Amino acid sequence: MNKKAMACLMATALILSSCYASADQRPILYSSPGASPAVLQAAQKISDTATPKIDYAALARQGDVFVRIAPRRHTLTAANAIASGALLGTKPYVFFTTPESVYGKSLLDIYLDIGYEAEDVIRDQRDQDMVAIVFRFPDTVRVSDVSNGVLPTHWNAQVYAPTWDNLFTLFDKLATQAAIDPAKASGSFMPWGLTFASTAERDFVTGFPAAARTAVKTATYDKLSVDGGDNWRYRQLMEQKLSVFEHFCGDGHTRNELFDRDCTTRTSGILEFVGPNQKLPELKDVAVVRLGKLGIGDSYAPASRWVAASGGAVPEGAVKAGAEAAPGQQPLYVCRAGYQGGLHPGKLRPEFKGCNLGWSGKEVVVPDYEVLTE
Repeated sequence: MNKKAMACLMATALILSSCYASADQRPILYSSPGASPAVLQAAQKISDTATPKIDYAALARQGDVFVRIAPRRHTLTAANAIASGALLGTKPYVFFTTPESVYGKSLLDIYLDIGYEAEDVIRDQRDQDMVAIVFRFPDTVRVSDVSNGVLPTHWNAQVYAPTWDNLFTLFDKLATQAAIDPAKASGSFMPWGLTFASTAERDFVTGFPAAARTAVKTATYDKLSVDGGDNWRYRQLMEQKLSVFEHFCGDGHTRNELFDRDCTTRTSGILEFVGPNQKLPELKDVAVVRLGKLGIGDSYAPASRWVAASGGAVPEGAVKAGAEAAPGQQPLYVCRAGYQGGLHPGKLRPEFKGCNLGWSGKEVVVPDYEVLTE
């Protein structure tokens, strides 16, 4: 993220608000009839905003329950049932995290921890009602401990830590099975298999040399972009086909770019996993928690200033601070005036013919004064 984008995000964070039904409780909008105690417990902890946050360094996978953040409109119907066409993601393998990684965090904090940049939040997430999909995979999908890229025989029924080596191998295997369709190759919706523009493009991926992969793994995103060439082309294809975006670190953690944009802090970041895409209606163990939405609003705070006046005159925009007692209830305005070597606050109305100050237990009228306006 460049300095301009970071400044934008920090400024945006000051005006973003996360809105949900209650200050302390997010509603659980859906739970499957067969939802397990583990899924329901995780959903309840995400629902309760008072659940303590867990430090990055203390995060560890506790089981096989995972969380993915998604727009509510793509996940649930108006009646809060799982939408018939709802998917875990738009790629054949999708990224997600653990429940512990989002406990006690606002929607904005979750976005930042996932690695969203300012332009992404403003362009894609503004006013989007978001949910946390809390789920377990079917029993046929296992969690793998592999990190060196040597994937098991049934590689497409495994959840992996997204290390660089695992992603390189996964990209190879998905590319080998990919379709060739120039009309669809540039699209972002590839839920069940990759699509390439040509066999040459596909072969470029599967034949990408080991030394070049090491260069992609060790160079920063910005350096690859500046240098260009085949390494940058391969990195762009990973981004387009697998959603391996700029913030990807390749060590099983994703970083909050405000604190670690170059993946230099090894104990930083939430846990990250990648697994096979799923049709949500077919998941038997799932719950959906509303996270609310981020709203961006313009704030026009009036600029206050003091305007010189005299003889009881009340300038336009004078700040009203009170009123006299009944029956008149004439408005009283804020004024200040110099008196006995000091600058003192007072009250003003035209009939006073000046700024009325309190002094030594009595009221003093000063004919020349200033009035607070906005």
